[in-house]
Amino acid sequence: MSWVVGVDIGGTKTVAGLVSNTGEVLNSIFVPTPTHDADAIVATVVECINTVGETHKPHAIGIGVAGLIDVTGRNVAFAPHLAFVDFPLAQRIEEQTQVPCVIENDATATAWAEYRVGSGHGVHSLLAVTVGTGLGGGVVVNDTLMRGAHGTAGEVGHIPWVLDGVLCACGARGCLEQYASGSALTRHAREFVASGHLDAQPLLAACDGDIDQLTGNLVTQLALAGDHACMALIADIGTTLGAGLSAMVAVVDPALVVVGGGVSAAGELLLQPARIALEQRLIGGAHRPVPPVVKAQCGELAAMVGAGLLAHESVI
Repeated sequence: MSWVVGVDIGGTKTVAGLVSNTGEVLNSIFVPTPTHDADAIVATVVECINTVGETHKPHAIGIGVAGLIDVTGRNVAFAPHLAFVDFPLAQRIEEQTQVPCVIENDATATAWAEYRVGSGHGVHSLLAVTVGTGLGGGVVVNDTLMRGAHGTAGEVGHIPWVLDGVLCACGARGCLEQYASGSALTRHAREFVASGHLDAQPLLAACDGDIDQLTGNLVTQLALAGDHACMALIADIGTTLGAGLSAMVAVVDPALVVVGGGVSAAGELLLQPARIALEQRLIGGAHRPVPPVVKAQCGELAAMVGAGLLAHESVI
């Protein structure tokens, strides 16, 4: 069996592991992403590659990145949550590892993983969204990964959502990502705690009284434990997500919508409100099939697995 190293560089953490050509994973590791320093990100990725590749020498490297990848599949054109602008990531990794490298948008990689070996296996067209620090999207249509003319298709997170709304990391205002993502969940939770509402006391206690330590992951944990205020915060994110998905579904007409990323750990607390909003907002929703909305089967490893599978297919 041949192995490649798959890597997912996210806005909060970097995930790496060995990936077989059938999507099996060995030696997966998670480390924080040094988001504000491109050289530090490269050093972190190389260290991860060396660590997971100790047991099986990889013949290729596939990297999913939370950002725009140019049409060559070798350069990061722009990554709002990372320190990459017109950055030759594949070349830098190859120089330090002497192993061929391909890169892909993380949500596009997630879509491919779910299509090949996950929730979308056997489906010919799907839309995958990653609800993490940001909000990404990837599309498979008629068994083909859709990258677009310039390699940047699927950016659901930057659909204009609120005119002159919250400033996005991309530089625009009011992007959907600012209302349906892990960073949005964190912001909403901090605003809720700062309001002094009595129902916010469990959140305040969970972060030891320091609002700056309050994260979306903490909100998710409390919601899964039954905290009603946290459940409502996640439901709000899910409702906005579903409404936003209605635009993408209207354009792409997928057979399935797959939701991954860190916030998807909330499961049905996120997915059911998204389903309801999608059905309510989708044009002709009462007169056409509405695609099921399901959790990514590959979980938090989806982008890593997808990047690895693409490396198997791209590097001979």
